[in-house]
Amino acid sequence: MKVASCDANNFHYLGETAKKGRPMVVSTGMQSMETIRQVYRTVKEHNQTFTLLQCTSAYPLDPKDVNLRVITEYQREFPDIPIGYSGHEQGVHITVAAVAMGAKVVERHVTLDKTWKGNDHEASLEPSELAELVRAIRLVETAMGSPVKQMLPCEKNCHDKLGKSVVAKVAIRSGVVLSLDMFAVKVGEPKGIPPENIQQLVGKKLKVDVDADDSILANMID
Repeated sequence: MKVASCDANNFHYLGETAKKGRPMVVSTGMQSMETIRQVYRTVKEHNQTFTLLQCTSAYPLDPKDVNLRVITEYQREFPDIPIGYSGHEQGVHITVAAVAMGAKVVERHVTLDKTWKGNDHEASLEPSELAELVRAIRLVETAMGSPVKQMLPCEKNCHDKLGKSVVAKVAIRSGVVLSLDMFAVKVGEPKGIPPENIQQLVGKKLKVDVDADDSILANMID
C-alpha cells in the first residue's frame, strides 16, 4: 500500500493503513526528519513490513534539491527496514545513483508523452527510459559485488603481466647482509617476493649469488 508524501504526516491514517497488515511504501517528501521518526514509530507499531522512500516533492525535480544523502541518514536511523527512493527528476542517472547508495525500492512515474498537460508528465519516464533504468539498475546491482577487498580470479592475467616483484638492483653475493638500497621493484620473471614485503628482507642474507635484475625468491633467503 503506497502512502504519498502529502499523507506522510497524517499519523491516524498511517496507523489505520498499517493495521491492514499489507506491505507499505511511504514516500517522505515535504517532511522533516522528526516527522519521519514519528512515521517510523507509527507504522512500526502495527506493521513490520514497510519501506521509507527519500523524496523531494517538486516536478520536475532540480538535481540540486534531490539530496540523495538522506538515503544514508535513513539507513543509519532505521537500519531494520529497507530504504528506497522516489524520484521526480528528468532522466535515469540520479535514480541509478540512489541504487548505488543502497536504495532497495525505486519509484518513478511513467508517461506515454512528456508534453501532455500537467507537470507530472514532464518529470516522468517514457517506456523506453523505464527499460533503460531497469537495465542500469540491474547492472549496478551486479557491480556492487562484495565488500571484501582481495585479488580476484579475473585479475590473474593482469597480475601475471604487470604484477611487480622485488629484484636485485645490483649483483648480490651470498652471505652479504641485505640492505634496502640493494633492491628495486620491477616486473620480474619468475615472480618473486612482493613489494609489500621488501622491508622484511633488510638485515637478512641470501643463500645464493644473484645478478642485477634477478627476482628475489623466498627460497633464496637464508
